[in-house]
Formats: sequence, C-alpha cells, structure tokens
Amino acid sequence: MNCPYCQKELIEGYIYGDRYSLKWLPADKKLFLGVAIGSEVLPHVDNSLRPKVRAFKCYECQKIIMDLDQ
Repeated sequence: MNCPYCQKELIEGYIYGDRYSLKWLPADKKLFLGVAIGSEVLPHVDNSLRPKVRAFKCYECQKIIMDLDQ
C-alpha cells in the first residue's frame, strides 16, 4: 500500500493499547479528570488483554493511517 500523501511505500503494523480499549476524542473535547468523556471506542483486532488497531506508517512524511475495519 502506498501513502496517499507522498506515494511512498507504507509499512504495516499495529498500535497497541494497554488494559483499556483505544479511544478517539475530537479535538474540541477535553479529558475530564483523566477520562475521555464523549469519546469513540475504536474497534480493535481481537478481544485480548492488549487491544491493537492495524495501522500503516509512512517513514517519509511521518504519518500513520489506521485501518479501523480490520
């Protein structure tokens, strides 16, 4: 897969969470006492103790593209 920004080859990998699911919080929202209220739980690859999201990294332009359907 190629980077949509610079067209260089993307490297496949994973972003790992800890004990909790990975969450996405819009930029206009803030953490409240360390809790991401109003966040969206990202779907992850399996139901293990370490959730992970498939992602592709471009080393040329330093961007990461996450594949939320996988």
